[in-house]
Amino acid sequence: MKKRPLEGVKILDLSQVLSAPFCGMILADLGAQVIKVERPGGGDISRAYGPYINDISLYFCQYNRGKRGLAVDMRTEAGKRVIMDLVAQVDVVMENFKYGTLEKLGIGYDEMLKVNPELIYGSISGFGTHGPLSHLPCMDIIAAARSGLVSQSGIDVPIKPGFSLCDTWAGLHLLRGLSMALLHKQRTNRGVRVDIAMLDCAFYMCEAPVLEHSLTGKFADRTGNHDPLFAPCGEFAARDGNVVIAVTKEEEWLALCKALELCSLAEDTRFCSNELRLNNRDLLITELEGATSFMGRYEIEKKLCEVGVPAAAVQTVAEFINNPQTQELEVISKINQPGVGDYTAVNTPIRFSKTPVDPNAEAPSFPGAHSREILTNLGYSQEKIEELINSGAIYQSA
Repeated sequence: MKKRPLEGVKILDLSQVLSAPFCGMILADLGAQVIKVERPGGGDISRAYGPYINDISLYFCQYNRGKRGLAVDMRTEAGKRVIMDLVAQVDVVMENFKYGTLEKLGIGYDEMLKVNPELIYGSISGFGTHGPLSHLPCMDIIAAARSGLVSQSGIDVPIKPGFSLCDTWAGLHLLRGLSMALLHKQRTNRGVRVDIAMLDCAFYMCEAPVLEHSLTGKFADRTGNHDPLFAPCGEFAARDGNVVIAVTKEEEWLALCKALELCSLAEDTRFCSNELRLNNRDLLITELEGATSFMGRYEIEKKLCEVGVPAAAVQTVAEFINNPQTQELEVISKINQPGVGDYTAVNTPIRFSKTPVDPNAEAPSFPGAHSREILTNLGYSQEKIEELINSGAIYQSA
């Protein structure tokens, strides 16, 4: 069997919930050996997030697949020693605690460098490592709200993105940073610290209004489901739902008018350039929906795609999963999780020509599912492991 791209890379994942665990999930899919550290007892907070099967969180399973589980009480001296022993043997440590948390425990980045000078350290925080907000906790919606991202979404009132965009975006940026750090280490034999702030990641998606402001001194109004730069480019009513049409070229505009039998619009002086169509957007939407609202969404999609106009029916997730294109690309997997059985998971959307990506691996079924195995591989004797378990520094289910 071909090796995956990151086989041999060892990761110590001290993170929880979504942002950094999302990064760790992809690293594991790519072949890295990821040790997931949780607190004894309840473990990662996200184990309490639904949906559940047999009281097991599928949310947790999705973002921690392919990881080995270790439960450590990092407040104890013995627990801290276990963490530092692991740090000495891994390539990467990643965490998403509030900035300064590990430093307060005495096991922060500077202490880790003493036992592993070539360590790569990846951190996601809400607001970065300094500044007046750096001490505050952060969630996805907080970063979206503070960054201006929410203010740019919606129509009449601001609206948050429909999923955890800032969390996953931060996780992807950490993945990019760690990938570059691994390349840097390969070339120089030196590690590096990678810091990601969720607030930065959220604002990074606001480049269009920033450019607009730099030119005009004003921020554009929210345009809802329509693009601020092109028209018609947005969502339109169909007989059985909605369809998205994305016209960005004049030849596409003319092709659209012909395909939808709206040739009079092509000759209408109010719509004869993109600038004029933007200025008369509301009227344009009304004119187009006069035709699209009597047609099926897939009918519109087919007509427009056949003449080279980008268009797509607005689908539910269920419709997407059952689409032939989805099945051809293998974007979902069935993962067999102990205590759960098979569940449907989203695949990592990275494809390599000469090496596989494999998401088909179970998550730790409970906190510390592999504690004994991990400590044995670390060189601990069985007597020492029992001592750690009995003291409460380590947890392993009977």
